[in-house]
Amino acid sequence: MLVRIRSKDGIFRFPLEPTDDASKLIDKFLETAINPDPLSLTFSNQPRGGEFQAETLRGTSLGELGISHGHLLYAAYNEASGASSDDATQAVPSSTGSAGPSGSTESPATNGSSTISKPKKPWEEAVEDGVDVYWQGKDGRIPRSRDSKFCRHGPKGMCDYCTPLEPYDSGYLSEHNIKHLSFHAYLRKQDIAGNKSSQSYIPPLEEASFEVKVPCPSGQHANWPAGVCTKCQPSAITLQRQPYRMVDHVEFAHPNLIENILAFWRSTAVQRFGFLLGRYEPYPDIPMGIKAVVEAIHEPPQEGELDGLTLGVPWDDQPRIEKLAKRCGLQFIGMIYSDLTPSDPTQQDASKAGMVVCKRHKESFFLSGCEAIFSAQLQLGNPSPSRFSLSGKYNSKFVTCVLSGTEEGAIDVSAYQVSEQAMGMVKADMIEASVNPNIIRVKPSEGDRFVPEVFYRYKNEYKIDVQESAKPTFPVEYLIVTATHGFPNSPNPTFLSSAFPIENRPGLHDQDLSIALNAIAKVVGGRDLLPLGSDSKGKGRAFEDDSAVRAKLVEVVSDWHMIAFLETCGILDEDDMAALCRVATTHDAGEALDSLLTRPGWQTLVAIAREHARPEVSSPANHGSSTREGSGTDQRKPEEVREENDFTYDGVDDSDEELDFDDANEAFDDDEDGNREPSRAAPASTREEVVIIPDDDVPEDARVCPHCTFHNPLGTTDCEVCGLPL
Repeated sequence: MLVRIRSKDGIFRFPLEPTDDASKLIDKFLETAINPDPLSLTFSNQPRGGEFQAETLRGTSLGELGISHGHLLYAAYNEASGASSDDATQAVPSSTGSAGPSGSTESPATNGSSTISKPKKPWEEAVEDGVDVYWQGKDGRIPRSRDSKFCRHGPKGMCDYCTPLEPYDSGYLSEHNIKHLSFHAYLRKQDIAGNKSSQSYIPPLEEASFEVKVPCPSGQHANWPAGVCTKCQPSAITLQRQPYRMVDHVEFAHPNLIENILAFWRSTAVQRFGFLLGRYEPYPDIPMGIKAVVEAIHEPPQEGELDGLTLGVPWDDQPRIEKLAKRCGLQFIGMIYSDLTPSDPTQQDASKAGMVVCKRHKESFFLSGCEAIFSAQLQLGNPSPSRFSLSGKYNSKFVTCVLSGTEEGAIDVSAYQVSEQAMGMVKADMIEASVNPNIIRVKPSEGDRFVPEVFYRYKNEYKIDVQESAKPTFPVEYLIVTATHGFPNSPNPTFLSSAFPIENRPGLHDQDLSIALNAIAKVVGGRDLLPLGSDSKGKGRAFEDDSAVRAKLVEVVSDWHMIAFLETCGILDEDDMAALCRVATTHDAGEALDSLLTRPGWQTLVAIAREHARPEVSSPANHGSSTREGSGTDQRKPEEVREENDFTYDGVDDSDEELDFDDANEAFDDDEDGNREPSRAAPASTREEVVIIPDDDVPEDARVCPHCTFHNPLGTTDCEVCGLPL
């Protein structure tokens, strides 16, 4: 086959084979070039843009690079200084081998014990989201059933009226009122999804870049701002609405996620911001669609105001939250904030009670210029990995949700993204917000900033397509991509509870360790939750009636805000947190909970919870108390309990002789005034046997030791654990 290379020296043709190494093509070109610098040699499939260093292609065959007969490559290089062309060619290592002292040819990969590994390309290292891998393995066609009116074939036949439609079919999209293509349907329409990274060394997608190339590819002038030319300056920009969207639908796993933000606004009248934690899943309502499932909302430190809020992103605790979310199988998928104003702030009009002002509509704005720029910044910080992009990432699945009023005065959620062009313009520092929320201002070229010509197209009042300059301003709607939102009909959230106080709400929700301890102690009580298995002696066995308690404990700890708080307390280590996250997300009251119960950190936490809640939670040692009335709790007042347990040390050791107390024959009893005095014990023959009153959680065939609370078989006189008499 013939491979063509065009450079500043002309067009060259080289006879090669598809199995030849790329280094052979590189060496042949360097032989024909005039005084080239081998390290500066780049190849591209197009005259401008997409350049790739030639040295990174060594070790790969031409067939693997997608080079076939008649392929045209564009080469660029800098001239070598102080060295001849032959010397520069000899300095380049060739993967075809070099002659050794004995005249034998030896490959560098087999020279000695060391091996040379081929550097990976950025798109080869891209780890795509699971939903992207899922759709890449699917056909994506829209099935259609046999039409009884037009189909004239048998049940196994197919015609134009029943053949499956492509996921980008315009008729189907308009019929179902689908405004944007899904990302993978867009790839199918552009004939990109079928490409494999092994077939072409230059992926078909490239991120939008509106910055001046430094250094200039031509190398003929000083870098910007000292000089600029057509090879290094960005092309003119024509703004257009993005035909596809990275995320088609936002699904909130439970309505409480929204209610928690609304409750804050109702209590304080200031706005609130939170990051959405969740995952991406296929969305069957859109051909090859993707939905963002929100499982939790984490609120960073912020200062709320009546008409806005102030926060810093990223904040100090963000790496910990990202790591914790990853343990729970979640990731940052978006943000949500409120923009609410009551219709009647004076609360005098009963007809407007609970209603809010509709700020965002077609006559005003849907997403302000400041919000669009902020969304673009966060999307740039959360790119979507893609093996079809030259940089290994393309656009972003990060969504923006706004809680605001509707035309009817109700509260609703709106979901948006900003386009790839908006991300590129923000990255190049080309745009800024204006006083009018519906207008974006284009910055002028000054200093290190170069702003190319920007245009946008629209239809005027005569329905004529008109192109107008975007300098100095243009409508913000050219940068917005809308998405739908909703709630599942049968909620099945990852986190079962939202009772724990929400973070960073001082004065309204104050997180404290005592709250978590009380929640755990209220469920566990005085019992020891043991694993479901048992040893050879039958000890350490979980009782059958513990199933309800175990399920309730799983529900209590399945709370994102509690998990995020417990990690900061220093009681649970990384393995403990991993076990806790597994219980919280899988809701497994069996094996997963057993793994948590055996963790030392969790046992310490439960012990602290019992001690903290001892005046409120009963223990099995009190089961025989005469003050117990069925519930196992002490019915006495706290003052009475304190008076009985108070003990003051006067610095003098009391001996048995001073108290006239004989360990063998005497015991302490209370007199009529409640004072403790020694009294003669009753003979063993007339002493009444102590009977333990069983609680609801104690089996009928067991006796609980009043000293160590161990459950002994019925008829046992001495405890099997501590040896003391029952």
